[in-house]
Amino acid sequence: MRPYRQQEASTRDTHIIQSLDKGLFVLELIEQVGHPIGLSELKQKLGWDKATVHRILATLERRGYILRNPSTKGYSLGLKLYGLYDSLVRNFDIHEATRPLLVEVARETGESTHLAVAVGKEIVFIDQIPSSEVLSVNTQIGARQPLYCTALGRAVLARVPPAELTAYIPQPMAKYTAHTITRIADLRAALQIAREKEFAVDNEEFVDGIKCVAAPIVNDKGQPVAAIGISGPANRITVQKAERFGRFIRDAAAQISRRAGWTADSAAASALKMS
Repeated sequence: MRPYRQQEASTRDTHIIQSLDKGLFVLELIEQVGHPIGLSELKQKLGWDKATVHRILATLERRGYILRNPSTKGYSLGLKLYGLYDSLVRNFDIHEATRPLLVEVARETGESTHLAVAVGKEIVFIDQIPSSEVLSVNTQIGARQPLYCTALGRAVLARVPPAELTAYIPQPMAKYTAHTITRIADLRAALQIAREKEFAVDNEEFVDGIKCVAAPIVNDKGQPVAAIGISGPANRITVQKAERFGRFIRDAAAQISRRAGWTADSAAASALKMS
């Protein structure tokens, strides 16, 4: 987790309430430490004066967000957070959270836009916005496609630790078109590019004449929970368009991921797992 002072120096948003921002930073730090932490250790990690740290801890404790062990004097997460998490899980609707951005991606690219989740070794389509073009690609809700040779699937696989990759790949890898990658080494190379760009491309690898571009939606741990992408005729989605669309889709997916708790600190921690 980056020191707060580094974040503060790089963030000049006048709409930020610094005291609230610091309080949330302390809460995130306690969560990441993973064990009860005392006032002195917190002060050392934060680099703040003792009085500031103590006031923030007292406020969080009063609201039930942290607990203080009277014997060890250590602070840990409070039960209030469990209540908020339970409410989030019960009320979260991925369709509602993603649909406005699906519509925006469809409008920006002019192509059919899809939302999908990974189930086993396949990607399952759960929502779509049809293309405005006469010639378009529309996939039935509930349809399943392989992870390894589709853009939506690769967007998810790019977030899987390399050591775990083979668990998501069928053997042998079926060859659907002349462009389908069927060697694990070649797939790893394609996924490395997808990780670097933060979006994946399927260049007629599942269906001849169809090109797809997709990006992952991740949770607060950096784990892929879904992917959004576009599909269209290969002759319409040129290399230049695929790059431009990819960046736009990547940014849209990142917006959804941030709503799920994804932060710059989460990205740094996730990068270590992927190395």
